[in-house]
Amino acid sequence: MSISIQSTESNTQAPSPKVPADKPPTLVQKHTRDRWLSLLFLAPAVTFLLLTNVYPLLKSLQLSFFSWNMIIPNSKPVWVGFENYTDLFGNAAFISSIKITFIYVVVAVVIELLLGMGLALLATSGVRAMGPIRTVLLFPLMMTPVVVGILWRTLYHSTYGVINHLIGLVGIPPQVWLGSPTQALPAVITVEIWQQLPVVAFVLAAGIQSLPMDLYKAGRVDGASSWQMFRMITLPLLKPVIVVVLLLRIMDAFKVFDIVFTLTYGGPGQRTEVLSMLIYKTGLKFFQVGQAGAMSWVFLVFIFIISFFFLRELQRADA
Repeated sequence: MSISIQSTESNTQAPSPKVPADKPPTLVQKHTRDRWLSLLFLAPAVTFLLLTNVYPLLKSLQLSFFSWNMIIPNSKPVWVGFENYTDLFGNAAFISSIKITFIYVVVAVVIELLLGMGLALLATSGVRAMGPIRTVLLFPLMMTPVVVGILWRTLYHSTYGVINHLIGLVGIPPQVWLGSPTQALPAVITVEIWQQLPVVAFVLAAGIQSLPMDLYKAGRVDGASSWQMFRMITLPLLKPVIVVVLLLRIMDAFKVFDIVFTLTYGGPGQRTEVLSMLIYKTGLKFFQVGQAGAMSWVFLVFIFIISFFFLRELQRADA
């Protein structure tokens, strides 16, 4: 009897309370957590960019309003306002470097665009020989500008250079390519074209391959020639790609430094002294940091205006 009573009491005991489970995070909490995690992972990269790009940029802007010759012992920056900027337009070396830079950019980019368009059309035409040609075009892209400059300086050498040897085979006397006031700038532009032409050709070829083929089939049915299809179909549809290529190449050509530094160092005289080379010499050779800062910001404004023009054209092409 006692056993049955005990079993009945055990069966009638109240169940133990359950521990409430944790509620899953809401969408707002999850979004906030992911946002902070993203910021945490981005913080090192952002800090590095601020220290290596933004801070030097702002510091150069500050120093551009001061006169400071770091060669003088214990010298300190002296506030001169906009004097460094106004003096630039009376600086013959600065005006000359601007002209040389514009000649360099215009000639190099125009030739790269024309030759690159021709190579892109050949690459997309199905010519069998374009396979090895594509491989050869990759060689300049594998070299850094400093290596390219040293290579071509050897090729241009007046005594044992390969170029003088080749032109000597057809009876042309040896040329002092990098030491001639008239030949130095074309020689440097040639090196720029040689290295950057594959980039233009490959980008334009990719743009041509993305064009709809139905338009070309319709053009052939209507009896249009290859030139007419290129002028009426390829060029209008390829305009956004061309604008992007021009924008990238112009910005890159404006800030050329490595090739000029290794080939001529701005010489002979100042015949190849582009603006980036002049800024380097002013700031890091003669230590006129105020003038160099002013040159840098005028240079930046030039590039910004040109970039703004091409970006506006790109928006019109996409519209």
